[in-house]
Amino acid sequence: MEIPQAFLETMRGLLGAEYSAFEAAFLQQPPVRGLRVNTLKLPAEEFAAISPYPLMPSPLCRDGFILHSDDRVGLHPFHHAGLFYMQEPSASSVIEALDPSPGMTVLDLCAAPGGKSTHLAARLGGQGVLVSNECVSSRLRPLCSNLERIGARNAVVTSAMPDVLADAFGPCFDAVVVDAPCSGEGMFRRDEEAVRQWSPEHAAGCAARQALILSDAARMVRAGGTLMYSTCTLNLDENERMIDRFLTDHPDFVLEPISAVRLPAAFGAEIGVRAELSRAARLMPHTVPGEGHFVARLHRRDGDTTQLPLIAGTPLKGEQDALFRDFWRALFREEPWYEPVLRGDTVWLAPGGLEGAVRAGVPAGHFLRGRFEPDHALFTAMPAQEIGSRVSLSADDPRIAAFLRGEQISAAAEKGWCAVCVSAGGRDYPLGFGKASGGVVKNHYPKGLRNFK
Repeated sequence: MEIPQAFLETMRGLLGAEYSAFEAAFLQQPPVRGLRVNTLKLPAEEFAAISPYPLMPSPLCRDGFILHSDDRVGLHPFHHAGLFYMQEPSASSVIEALDPSPGMTVLDLCAAPGGKSTHLAARLGGQGVLVSNECVSSRLRPLCSNLERIGARNAVVTSAMPDVLADAFGPCFDAVVVDAPCSGEGMFRRDEEAVRQWSPEHAAGCAARQALILSDAARMVRAGGTLMYSTCTLNLDENERMIDRFLTDHPDFVLEPISAVRLPAAFGAEIGVRAELSRAARLMPHTVPGEGHFVARLHRRDGDTTQLPLIAGTPLKGEQDALFRDFWRALFREEPWYEPVLRGDTVWLAPGGLEGAVRAGVPAGHFLRGRFEPDHALFTAMPAQEIGSRVSLSADDPRIAAFLRGEQISAAAEKGWCAVCVSAGGRDYPLGFGKASGGVVKNHYPKGLRNFK
């Protein structure tokens, strides 16, 4: 794979004496792999103790690790159980720099495939509301799948252009994350398509689009809220110069220092932008373990504040309510985390919906011929200790592999619905569910998620 010479010359001019170190890292070293532990399931230190792969703590994210393995980790039962998300290390710095807290209302404006959204969901801890938006419809499926796998309870997925969302929502978010579509220069070591697509004209087109997205995103940040801007590219026009122009056009915003995590400073006055641009972060392959990222944290000092227009949904009534409650009490030890509502023929547990939402909260299941049939997502969102009937299997038990292939497995489980869990470190983690009878569990693992090995 040949890196474009025009890009390398731009980096040479930008980095000066640092260029030789950059070139050695960028051209001679392999891409750095990383994973981030899903703290909705377990603390990072507990995962490190049971990890089947060599790990080194990441300096860029408290729950992140550098992964020293070439294995296909997405096939491991721990991945199916949502214990971690594969994320390039420098990308994990964005939400770390935001440092969100439970209860916030947050928008991830360019969300697919879900790296930032799953990180946000973990940091919100099931409290508040996460709106994950992806305007490209073909990218919605992996986004929804990743949010489901990690057990996000409070995520609402939308698919609209930023200007449409800004018109509909107004300034209602405590934080808006813009991981902007970019020229992807930081991905050259691992993505040949990014290399093929790159040209100076392509980068300029990306910068023009980013300016529009940022302007729309700014309209959705409440007074006192935070706008996070990031890219995985390395040129000035999509990064420091982009934020410099944004601050000129939006005097109600100020660039804040990043304090939650120590990151290398971006360029400032030395490249002809305002000095405070050094408060942003520029992560380069020769300065941090990762492929490269730019991160800026912007605070809105004043302006209006509106409310996110959540839609309640139709409460369950009569026989349907009784069927659902009977099912729930028979299997789970905790109460539903939201009041169940009916949308179409599916029962949902959600903080509320939004007009035109693709998905809102967790689909609990649906009614079928006088009974309630649960959904896979209900089990991924439920801690194993709250599930009364479950089958616990170690990661190397051949029945785990069979279950993940969609096969019926043998197990001495009480008749009826049960969770199938991978067990490690004295704890169980749900993979999915099945229906037990006569010493076997009929498999209900979704076909689209199955391992065919």
